[in-house]
Amino acid sequence: MQKIDRHVIGEIWTSDVAYQSLKHLCDDIGHRFGGSDSEHNGAAWLENKMREYGLQNVHREEFAMYSWERGECFLAMTEPVERSFSAIAMPYTGSVNLEGALIDVGEGEAPDFERLGDAIRGKIVLTDAETNRPGQTKSHRTDKYRRAVEYGAVAAIFINQNPGLLHITGALYGRNPGGDTVEDHTAAIPGIGVSFEAGMAIRRLAERGSPKMRLRTKNAVYRSTSSNVVGDIPGSEKPDEVIVFGGHYDGHDIAPGATDDTAGTLTGLEAGRALAPFAGQLKRTIRIVCFGCEEIGLLGSWNHCDQYGKPESTETLKLMVNLDGAGRGKGGMEQVIVTGDESEMITYFEKLGDDLTYNFPVTSGLSAHSDHFPYFLAGYPSVTLRSQDATAGMIGRGYGHTEADTVDKVTIRGLQMSAVLVARLAARMADDDSLPGSPKTQEEVREILASKEMDHFLDHHWGRANRVL
Repeated sequence: MQKIDRHVIGEIWTSDVAYQSLKHLCDDIGHRFGGSDSEHNGAAWLENKMREYGLQNVHREEFAMYSWERGECFLAMTEPVERSFSAIAMPYTGSVNLEGALIDVGEGEAPDFERLGDAIRGKIVLTDAETNRPGQTKSHRTDKYRRAVEYGAVAAIFINQNPGLLHITGALYGRNPGGDTVEDHTAAIPGIGVSFEAGMAIRRLAERGSPKMRLRTKNAVYRSTSSNVVGDIPGSEKPDEVIVFGGHYDGHDIAPGATDDTAGTLTGLEAGRALAPFAGQLKRTIRIVCFGCEEIGLLGSWNHCDQYGKPESTETLKLMVNLDGAGRGKGGMEQVIVTGDESEMITYFEKLGDDLTYNFPVTSGLSAHSDHFPYFLAGYPSVTLRSQDATAGMIGRGYGHTEADTVDKVTIRGLQMSAVLVARLAARMADDDSLPGSPKTQEEVREILASKEMDHFLDHHWGRANRVL
């Protein structure tokens, strides 16, 4: 294992290839919004890089989906004063022209909606987008949007909680998820993103009494395709036992998604590049996956996860390592989050940190909004490896899901240090006969979700509903 360590550390630490790739994907190819030409170009480029780096069984897993194209967005207050505001439509918002009374639901948590109840019906909801600070877990944008729809709102305006004149974005779910038409996959009501400054101005003006807003959008939903990009470092003794390392290469159309999650994707690809010469020398297969369409419902990870449960599959998925958030910041701030409360897995990764003489925090948690979640629902063990320092002190995703998610937020050392850690962990897990974690039954999964008051995701997780099968 020392030979592998020396090779991957030297190979990654003395190369800027990952940072050059980051610049190409973000600056040249662009935003890579799911199903767009930009995303298709990104997939082709990643596939070519996997082949160039010597990964094996390289291929694209294509799947059908519904994409979205941005048009105009106009937002204005008509009472008690007339004032227009810079705003953007959130993905899957359709074309509307409406005016309505405004109602402020504050943070948009369940008690906020319950408190206002029937007063929400027929009104335009104003809500904070994300309010969780590092280490906190609060409602996701889609939870707040779902509440707005269920309580009868006609539109929802989301306020970015980080100052800087940055619009907030994020995909919404369709009015009839899983349907066969463009209308089915168009959002039930429009969702609008505004900056912190615009949102605070709206709130101040609304205090003068009886606020009304006018909203006009023009956007298009259309059927398209996306794909995962997959490459292997095949194992020797147990080639059908697979450890997946994956980040999502898609972004939002207002920014190139440098930290969310181009950096994480390239962390996995760079680890794959460094480990490719060791194909057939480790016991298990290491699989690198660049997921498509994470931002619009985890569509790539749902599709990839499904393949392991097919009757014709001969492979066993041992562990999924989600790289959403890896490679950000200046480096040296990596952490591992074990999905659910898996004490054995926590202990295992803590020991790995000791063995590597590179300790990193290991915690547990359960989020329903990143690429590990489909694997968790299917019963597979999963963890997330991410860097903590890119948006320290900011709320929610920080620069993520705004125009500011750009290359300058990532450093070459941040990419290198995460990639080195991923490669060293991958080699050890692929060779470890005592790798912990075993599949869970659906009842066990349900019990874990219920213990965290998340069992509702079994019935209406927006991503699974949005899939085209």
